[in-house]
Amino acid sequence: MKQFNHRIFIAAVVVGGLFVGAVKGQDARSRWISKMKTRDESRKVKNPNEVVLDDYEIASYHNS
Repeated sequence: MKQFNHRIFIAAVVVGGLFVGAVKGQDARSRWISKMKTRDESRKVKNPNEVVLDDYEIASYHNS
């Protein structure tokens, strides 16, 4: 479900970026998209005590 929500968010950012680019120009579009992406990344880090797993650990967890 988190992955689906993330994909919907990215799609909304891209569509919103198209509208911003059409109205305000490409420079404003690139600034808006980078601002939205950093906003999404800041939401992901909610618990500072959470251990972040690397790719090998995630793969071994899902394969066992």
